[in-house]
Amino acid sequence: MSNIRLQIGQASVSLDAGNPRVTIGRDESHASLVAPDPTVSRRHCEVYTENGRAFIRDMGSSNGTWVNGSPVSQQPIELSPNQQVFVGHLPLLVEWTGGGNDGATVMGAMPAELLALINKRKAEAVQQQQMPAVSAPSSSPSQVTNADTAHGTMNYRHQGSNNNGVLLIALPGDTFQNDTQIEGFLEFTAMDDETVNEISVELVEIHRKGAKKGHVWDRVLVKKGPWKTKTNDKVPMPFQLRVPSATSITSPDVRWEIRGDVDIAWAYDVECDVPINMRNVDVEKIRDAMGMLDMRIEKLDSKPLGQQFNLIFQPPAQWRQQWNIDRVVVDVQYLGTNIEVDILVDKKGAFSKDRRSKSTLELSQLRSLSTTDLGHQLQAVISRMLSLE
Repeated sequence: MSNIRLQIGQASVSLDAGNPRVTIGRDESHASLVAPDPTVSRRHCEVYTENGRAFIRDMGSSNGTWVNGSPVSQQPIELSPNQQVFVGHLPLLVEWTGGGNDGATVMGAMPAELLALINKRKAEAVQQQQMPAVSAPSSSPSQVTNADTAHGTMNYRHQGSNNNGVLLIALPGDTFQNDTQIEGFLEFTAMDDETVNEISVELVEIHRKGAKKGHVWDRVLVKKGPWKTKTNDKVPMPFQLRVPSATSITSPDVRWEIRGDVDIAWAYDVECDVPINMRNVDVEKIRDAMGMLDMRIEKLDSKPLGQQFNLIFQPPAQWRQQWNIDRVVVDVQYLGTNIEVDILVDKKGAFSKDRRSKSTLELSQLRSLSTTDLGHQLQAVISRMLSLE
């Protein structure tokens, strides 16, 4: 498998299993590969690996992300050697080593025709996306009249504010689950006459063993600018965030939040961080099915970015007495549309080696099973393991 290194300006970083996604931008508080250049947006683009391949996607940048002279949208495209990649006006070096795809992207100054295309696109965006003032003054910026009337059922609300404005994020609740969409609503109230570049929201996982700044699972550009605001103008907009299939579960090691950001030109941005809880109904079903066998959950861990889970159970007293079992360990791993369940029975002093059984189910099959049926299947597997000579 190739090793992949990214370099922009003097900064570089490696893409690997421990760091599969890299955000490139000029703001070190939001980007893991920082390029302090005025043509690079605060959070400009993302490069990530999937099944050994590298992909890039734009994150709503002002000056665009370009591969071989074509703009990159929020839909990712694959990277390969000999391409010419620009982040804003800066060339991005992507270097592959140690695999069958050895090589690198082509470095060099931005061609004049590409620079002209960027400037033309920016001019058109400013002209087409100017937003007229929204007349909805309020005696108190903390009042959320539009949110109350349009989304009155969204009672879980947080605000962030500074001298430039107030950002409200409203949600239907504080708990969500894997493989769903989060339906939310935001409202920005301007406190001054200013220029807003964009408004965005992100779904972020922060794992104690993962990246310090957290991992952005989904980002939505709610409103693209720039546009001018006046004092007390309001921008109310709904949004949707996609929750991935194999999410980590909220725990002492894992927390989740929705981050809202109003990018204001030449002034402090307005931010709002909303803590939420995340469930994984697939792992919960396995936990509950083991509970039907009187197995007491002792520990449930998930690795950063989900995908792999470790569940440790204490067996019932009769199992301990009859079989001398110390514990039962269940490892769960997502494999695309499948899920692998690896069961290990730790039977102290009775086996030369611990007994284990590994099986793979279609994810849709697991979700269609009732907890009772799954419990019967797991019991049959464990019984076979214990009856082996």
